[in-house]
Amino acid sequence: MRYVSTRGRAGSVDFEGALLSGYARDGGLFMPQKIPVLDCATLKKWSTFSYPELVKQLCSIFISPELIPKEELNDLIDRAFSRFRHKDVVNLSRLKNGLNVLELWHGVTYAFKDLSLSCTGQFLQYFLKKKKKHVTILVGTSGDTGSSAIESVRAEGNSDEIDEPIKELFADDDFSRRHNLMSLNSINWSRILVQIAHYFYAYFRCAPSVDATPLPVVEIVVPTGGGGNLTAGCLAQKMGLPIDLVAVVNNNDIVHRAIQHGDLSLSRNLKPTLASAMDIQEPYNMERIFWLFSGSDSNLVKSLMEDFYTTKTVKLPLELQKKLSGGLRSYSVSDEEIVRTMRCCWEENHYLLCPHTAVAVSYHYKHSSCHPSICRCCLAPASPVKFEDAVLKADLTLDISPEISMLKDKETRSCTLKRGDDWAKLLRHQIEAVTKQRNLTLS
Repeated sequence: MRYVSTRGRAGSVDFEGALLSGYARDGGLFMPQKIPVLDCATLKKWSTFSYPELVKQLCSIFISPELIPKEELNDLIDRAFSRFRHKDVVNLSRLKNGLNVLELWHGVTYAFKDLSLSCTGQFLQYFLKKKKKHVTILVGTSGDTGSSAIESVRAEGNSDEIDEPIKELFADDDFSRRHNLMSLNSINWSRILVQIAHYFYAYFRCAPSVDATPLPVVEIVVPTGGGGNLTAGCLAQKMGLPIDLVAVVNNNDIVHRAIQHGDLSLSRNLKPTLASAMDIQEPYNMERIFWLFSGSDSNLVKSLMEDFYTTKTVKLPLELQKKLSGGLRSYSVSDEEIVRTMRCCWEENHYLLCPHTAVAVSYHYKHSSCHPSICRCCLAPASPVKFEDAVLKADLTLDISPEISMLKDKETRSCTLKRGDDWAKLLRHQIEAVTKQRNLTLS
């Protein structure tokens, strides 16, 4: 399996190359050169698999055994999931009125990113150990990705503003090579790969039968920010999984506008919402989705993305927009609807939602009476224990576990990037200091 850039100006790489690079050299994002399509017999066989087994099957398709032999790959994945609190790693909660919620948050930081980052960390360690190499991981986040950061830099800005100096540093080939820079944002293909398993697991747990011909369709509702989870769903579709995808966003609705109207343009201001990890105006994984829906047209993607990052406003070609709106549905949800949904779910089920999950469940409540026969699953990206303010806003109470309570007494360590500073320059100094310290330690 080889990987190519969405912009078509970089050579193909293997999984190790895609993992260690993050961005392709032409500024694009890596995608599989070929996407395999699974037949019905394979899907039927997979329907009995656990979540870890599905991750193993998917990874063995996209990671060559010459790079990581299958037995070692399986061991790495077992190790990755060994610290999860739930025996099944993920959990499907079946609630009243056909509401299915797939809990992806039973890892160490109570967020869905633990699933992909735990595996990615194991893959990374495997390759680095073999080559006796070190890397510097550069991550920008408004959500949970930064929970694993060692050197923390806090910026007086939003997620999109933080991404700008990071892109600048990755675009500097000499600096990037000298410090072995890589990213663990969802620009990294490894993150997307593991997330494909969410859709197979959700499908097999929610489909009424896998013996029917044709296979029944399951609708999967995806709370969407940067678009990494949505990209994984699109790939699962391309692999032959019979799912319909619904992308639901908060008031920062660029993904919704792009899908429905072909309007890829920034709003005047980013709007802070209760679903804060989705407060994004530049959803970088839409580049992958455009590539998938345009038939891998890298020239078109390159032109679109360069125009967007230059002008911050692009009108998608009509043919691409039609394919997007034909293959995906999308909706936007306000903070008021988030609060209403959290209350409603608690009153009906005594089940507490995080505000991001409530974005997806809001869609279910709006459409369950219109289409009661549809099998639907809402993805739950985070535990409500991380969002006490939102829970209180919904007039609900939260039982906080001792391990979460302990965090409130921990010291927060970070350097602050202030408005008006040269953020790229300050990040360079920080990375140089980390490299220098590491070299002193190793010498």
